[in-house]
Amino acid sequence: MKILQTFFIFSIVAFAGAAFAAPRPATGPVTRDDGLVRVQSPNLDKVYVRPDANLSGYRKVMIDPVQVEFSKDWLRNMNDPRYVARLRDEDVRRISDETTSNAVSIIADAFKASGYEIATAPGKDVLRVSPRVTELYVNAPDVFPPGETRAFARDAGEATLLLEARDAVSGVLLAVIVDHGTALDMLHLTRATSVSNTFWFDGLYKRWATSSVAELGAVKNRPRT
Repeated sequence: MKILQTFFIFSIVAFAGAAFAAPRPATGPVTRDDGLVRVQSPNLDKVYVRPDANLSGYRKVMIDPVQVEFSKDWLRNMNDPRYVARLRDEDVRRISDETTSNAVSIIADAFKASGYEIATAPGKDVLRVSPRVTELYVNAPDVFPPGETRAFARDAGEATLLLEARDAVSGVLLAVIVDHGTALDMLHLTRATSVSNTFWFDGLYKRWATSSVAELGAVKNRPRT
């Protein structure tokens, strides 16, 4: 029976990584309703800034807790009657916590590497950033009893990552960054565990955070699209 379960997980998760993967976001408008204007970015899907924003005066950054939203089809797909897996509410919360547990520290490290200080209160030189993980899709959540089944996937999953940057005192929105990425993209199936999923999603967040901080630092020199 265990062999049969393993075969089902192997086949279904491998299929899920391709069949249920969310598409990359469509090209956004040049100007948003809130007045932010799109600027060119070589590494991120969408970068919007307020035309009159001057980000050079911000030396510190406040980082809000990460908000997480799963893909609307994820739980339904994972609980398909053909699958062995059954995700409970507590499983969903745990998976959300595991895959984003290090996100705030990763973002903080990216800002510190660019010379920012981490602030805990608003100030005239403080930038407040609000990170969000949306459309989170974990291809092979590790919810099976140890030793019973094994899950394999070509990648750990994918997510759309958003960062909103505001003046910490006034609350004025200065920039919005949006990027869709994959956590580990390999050509062969790999054993998936909670540890490996966290590791590969951390890699996705590091790439995004580094690129986002770089864009905020160079935004004045970017030509408009």
